[in-house]
Amino acid sequence: MKEDISHIASILNEIFQMVPFKRDYDTAFGRICNILLKYGINENPRNLRFRFILCMQEFFDSIPENKWKLKDPDFLKQADEAGISKFMEWIIEQVS
Repeated sequence: MKEDISHIASILNEIFQMVPFKRDYDTAFGRICNILLKYGINENPRNLRFRFILCMQEFFDSIPENKWKLKDPDFLKQADEAGISKFMEWIIEQVS
């Protein structure tokens, strides 16, 4: 399990290191789906991507909109990392 969690985290980190318009979310979340199948979690890539977006939304909901720095790469990286963290928490909950 620990190896699979690390692998999922590396897939997400890898995709977010790419330039946004070159990201292949369907393939990345497809790879995650294949890992999750081992644990009886049968999702399609688009549903997982939507789940991830909801996890990332929690980050934005925790900050007043007038403090969002959408042109600041550090702020966006922080949002990505928060989304990954929440998504990983959700996966661990599902597997437990």
